[in-house]
Amino acid sequence: MTLSLAHALLFAALLGQAAAPEPAPADPSAPIPAPPPALPPGPAPSVAPVPAAPIGEPASEDMSSAPATDSPVAISARVTPDPSQIGDLLELEVTVAYPTGFAVNVPLGLKLDPLHLVSVEESEPESTGQGLRKVFTFTIQHFGVGEAKTPSFPITYVAPDGAVQTAQVPSHSFSVTALLANEAEPKRQGEDPPISLEYPNNTAETAIYFTAGALVAGFVSALLWLRWRRRPRPVVLPPPEPADRVALRALDRLREADYAGRGEFQLHYLMLTEILKGYLEGRFGIDALERTTDELRAALLRSEAAIAPLKPTEVIRFLQQCDLVKFARFAPPPSEAAAAVEQARGMVVATTPVAPAGPKDQAPKDRPSETGPKEQVVKDMSSPAAPKLVPEADIPTEPVPKYKKEEDE
Repeated sequence: MTLSLAHALLFAALLGQAAAPEPAPADPSAPIPAPPPALPPGPAPSVAPVPAAPIGEPASEDMSSAPATDSPVAISARVTPDPSQIGDLLELEVTVAYPTGFAVNVPLGLKLDPLHLVSVEESEPESTGQGLRKVFTFTIQHFGVGEAKTPSFPITYVAPDGAVQTAQVPSHSFSVTALLANEAEPKRQGEDPPISLEYPNNTAETAIYFTAGALVAGFVSALLWLRWRRRPRPVVLPPPEPADRVALRALDRLREADYAGRGEFQLHYLMLTEILKGYLEGRFGIDALERTTDELRAALLRSEAAIAPLKPTEVIRFLQQCDLVKFARFAPPPSEAAAAVEQARGMVVATTPVAPAGPKDQAPKDRPSETGPKEQVVKDMSSPAAPKLVPEADIPTEPVPKYKKEEDE
């Protein structure tokens, strides 16, 4: 193991302090320490033996050590980088070796004028086998050009018995060069690497969140609006036309068509019965269009009070007379066919609801009143113009064909 001169002297001093009554004989097999290496040429730092220096640590070529004292603390210092440029951040590394049980600290309010002290960091104590070692790193700046020197400053240490003492840190020389040298063709120096600083951008983050929320809200609103527009809307139909108006208008068209005048008696009476049955179904709610005359007889008898002032027997007799022409191919005179139309018109007019005179008791015209009109007159169903009656046995019982709409002329 190669030992420096300072460490060898420290080792000898420690052996002298721990003297025994009878020293043990030296072990002939113990290795002989090698001589220290030769120092390189140039100005060598002042190195003095210090009793508390750790054993087994090689001396640095660019470190300055404290002068020899009776202090148990050994201090060395160095500056990196050397040489440096004006304004560069330099590191003054101070290594302190001290025995176990001591505590080493940097005094408060330390100043290194004319140097600018940026920060101070200290490492955790490390064991060296013979004691402890702690490294203090001082970040400094120097704004002068040329040779410079770090000032000497104290380091405090506390002994196990509580005594507080100081040890001086030796000064160290270094050189500082200018950024622009007096050269014929000066070269540009390299730039320092950029320093990334993270600043929380709360405004941008909030704006992004609000924008995303607005887009989502707009999209959902658009979907709801489209769904609301496509909703099934209720179809408002006009109120149904009263059955009496429909029947009277159909009778007028039948009269204008003049089927009887052209000899089409079956079509004339077929349409006439369909008009009357449609009126009974729309006005009184009797299912008449899908029934024959015989089937309609029972329904009219059950609704005798509702169809008043009409009588069920008179309505059945009129339908039977029309069936004679439709199914028995009876050909009445054209005047009788016209009289049958007027007879059907009289049935419709007789059962048309009349609005009362007072505005409070006014009722819709298309709604049947509970009690029939009192002053309405029913036409005589046995007028001379009506076709002759025949026995019921001669009336055909085949179902009546359903009425077809009148073709456009």
